Amino acid sequence: MISQVGREFYRVPHRILDHRVFVNGEIETFLDNFEVKRNDSEVEKLFQVTEIVGSLKYDLSERCIALGNQKLTELATGVNNLLCGVEALLEKAKVERTPSANLQEARLAREQRKAEFINNLQHSYQRIDNSFEEKEEEIAELYSDLQLKLNINK
Repeated sequence: MISQVGREFYRVPHRILDHRVFVNGEIETFLDNFEVKRNDSEVEKLFQVTEIVGSLKYDLSERCIALGNQKLTELATGVNNLLCGVEALLEKAKVERTPSANLQEARLAREQRKAEFINNLQHSYQRIDNSFEEKEEEIAELYSDLQLKLNINK
């Protein structure tokens, strides 16, 4: 019996200071209240947003269409005026002028100089190719003479 009383005295501080059940209940109540309030405020905000979007959709779309039609017609007339000006400029630029006699003579002289230059260039290329072939033949003869003198077989 005394041991039972001792055990009970041992458990008394634990029973008095154990607030887990109470704290858990308070936490659950707080979370429930918080979620309900948060959901209510979120729903209210969603309704406000849909109202604003709906009003903007109808008001702004009509205003945008009206302004767009007005400004686009102004732009179209401006672009058409610009196009007419460009076409007139192109018509003026199309007028062909016959080259003068001096200009034609200068062109012929340039073409002759060009043909002469190309001919000289090709002749120089041919001379370089010929001299290169001659040098190759000379080097081949020198090596063959050297091989014969040194008795090296291929």
